[in-house]
Amino acid sequence: MRLPAIVLSLAMMSAALADPSTKPADPAVDFLLDAATQPAALPPATQPSEPVLNGPKNDGARPAVLTLSNGQVVKGMAATTLDKPVRVWDETIKDYRDIPFSLIQSATAVVNWERDEPEWTFKESGSDVKIYTGRTYPARETRYTFTLTNGDKITGDVAAPIYMEADGKTKTYVLHKRDKGELGQKLSDLVYVQKIDFSGK
Repeated sequence: MRLPAIVLSLAMMSAALADPSTKPADPAVDFLLDAATQPAALPPATQPSEPVLNGPKNDGARPAVLTLSNGQVVKGMAATTLDKPVRVWDETIKDYRDIPFSLIQSATAVVNWERDEPEWTFKESGSDVKIYTGRTYPARETRYTFTLTNGDKITGDVAAPIYMEADGKTKTYVLHKRDKGELGQKLSDLVYVQKIDFSGK
C-alpha cells in the first residue's frame, strides 16, 4: 500500500528533526525544514510619532528676548507647540493666516482697550435685576503685530503659547487676545507679553 506523498514528506521531516545530521533529499522537505527553522517575518516595528514637546527643547526653539508689560525681561530659548504655526486672524483679509514660528522676527502687542470692569450680581435669587457690588476686575483686549524675517508685517488677534527656558527653568507665556484678572486686582497686575524679539538685538 502506497502512502500519500504528504505522509511520506512528514515522516521524512520527523526523521530529520530527530537526527539533525540527516539531511533529507526531498526538495519539498528541504523547503519545509528551512521554513521551520527561520523566524517568522515580523512587521516593521511601529515607530511612535514624535511627541509634541510643550517646551523649548525641540527643533523649533530659538534664542529670544521676551518683555512683559511690568518691565520684566526674560532672555532664553523660546518655542511654541511643536510643528504648529502661530495662527493670526487678519482682519484685512477676513481670514486666518498661519505663520511658521521660524519666520517670526518679532511680535509686539497693540492694546485695543483696557479697563477696570465692574462686578455685577443679581439683586436677589430669581431676579433679573443686577446691582453693582462695588468691586472691579481688570480686563484687556490686545492684538499683535508680527514682523517677519523678510520684513512683512501682519497684525491681528492671536492666542498662542510661548515656552521660555531661562536659568534652567521653563515657563509658559501666552499671547492673548482677551485677558481678565481677579476681583480686586489692578490693570498693572494683569501682566501681558508686550514684545518678543528673535532678532538678537
